[in-house]
Amino acid sequence: MIWTKRRSSLMGCIFLAVGLVVFSALLLLKSETQRRETYFSEYVQSISGIVRNQLDTNEAVLSGFSAFLQAVDQSDTEAAARYAAVVLSAYPHIYMLEAARSVPVAEQSAFEDLLRRTWRPDFELKDFPSLTRQPAQPQAFLIETWPVLFMYPLLPESSSIYGVRLETVAYLSYALARTQNSQKPVVSPVFSMYEGGSAYILMQSVSRPEQERASPSPNFFGSTMVSLLLIKTGSLLDAVNHANVDPLVHIAAVLKTSAGSESDVFSTQVQQAGFLDRLLLPQLNDRVDIRNSSQPMTLVFERQLRFGDVLTEEMLTILLVLAGALVLMPMVLIRHFKAIERAEVEHERSTYLATHDVLTQLPNRYLFAERFAQALSDWEVKGIPFAVLLIDLDHFKEINDKYGHEVGDQVLQAVARRMLQATRSCDTAARYGGDEFVMLISNLSDPESAESQAARVFDSIAQTVATSAGELTVSCSVGVSLCPVHGQSLDTLLKAADQAMYGVKQLGRKGVGMTEFPFA
Repeated sequence: MIWTKRRSSLMGCIFLAVGLVVFSALLLLKSETQRRETYFSEYVQSISGIVRNQLDTNEAVLSGFSAFLQAVDQSDTEAAARYAAVVLSAYPHIYMLEAARSVPVAEQSAFEDLLRRTWRPDFELKDFPSLTRQPAQPQAFLIETWPVLFMYPLLPESSSIYGVRLETVAYLSYALARTQNSQKPVVSPVFSMYEGGSAYILMQSVSRPEQERASPSPNFFGSTMVSLLLIKTGSLLDAVNHANVDPLVHIAAVLKTSAGSESDVFSTQVQQAGFLDRLLLPQLNDRVDIRNSSQPMTLVFERQLRFGDVLTEEMLTILLVLAGALVLMPMVLIRHFKAIERAEVEHERSTYLATHDVLTQLPNRYLFAERFAQALSDWEVKGIPFAVLLIDLDHFKEINDKYGHEVGDQVLQAVARRMLQATRSCDTAARYGGDEFVMLISNLSDPESAESQAARVFDSIAQTVATSAGELTVSCSVGVSLCPVHGQSLDTLLKAADQAMYGVKQLGRKGVGMTEFPFA
């Protein structure tokens, strides 16, 4: 017993210490989490600024290239190549500069023959689906064709793009159509490139006055052109990864085209956090909309905090100090609370035993007297009548004598259960002594309702009872008295009910009797 008490005290102290350590740890975790949230917000702004700068640079480069195409001679591809070389050396994230010109549909054959004679003997106008051996996709209807005639740098894997009609490229067709009605750059969806990788194109319409040509050199640029900037999505990802000082942040970029569609630009890969990290620690999230005029982009940031982020050396030291201090808490405090708990349990048990019958668990005569006093007070204040029922089991002594007190106790317990089932929650059934029971019927609407309630109790009791000696037949005699008709005190009403019950017994038992006259 002593060892059990000591073990209980020790466990109580451990639980208390653990609770305090957890509470302190939560406060520290909250503080560290707030610090991480601040750092995360600063990090998001830094990465967003890098992406925003690259998008602004793309617009500036395209604007400069478009201005150059307005001024360059129609056949001077060398000057265009020198210009493109300078631009790409300054901005290596740009993959390629391209230019396409407008050719009326009726002049396609003549234009194709001209470039074969003056530029490349193998030049031909191509449809992109035929070049890539892919099914044709829906395209915008244009009254002219737009072959690609200039590219820089000159890459072997992309040389076959010369002469490709832009309007036959599904992901460029509708963007090309929009450039005809806008002076601003237009962005295409993200696509898989012919030479591998993914990219998107920023294009702008370029127009200049018609020029008379006396030179037999090829007319590459014409008077209506479109300048194109090819940006690999990997270049944006490289810039983000270069500045990504926190590799556990997941970053996803989505490009919104002028048509309203969305394309995934890139998504960084991070190692998945552990189960406990995801269960117990918050995930930091942020979303930044970069409102670039031609390349509106949304960046989504996610950072799952890990225990390694918050359980720093300083925090672990504080937690160890707290745990050491709490282990030394006095055992007397634990014993004190255990003693109080035992005293409360004992008090509740004593109170219950003082107001209830041990055998039937029904209220005893003392608790019944309290309930009667409350009902009498309600009658005096509100005028609500009530009734008292006195119930006596018929021939119960014979059951005790014939089968023993154990069987008699089983009968009393069964009768108590049936009385509870036959009464309302506002009524009180109590054991008054031996085989006598009393009931307090509250909130009566008329005397007949008291008799009907007594009849229900009588019918509930007057059934066979299963006992260890077999099924036994039980009946009872019930006397009913009303307040204030038959009295206004407990003794008076019990005597009146007893007189009515005695009348029932004289008539052969097994019945319900109501006191007929005021009882004096």
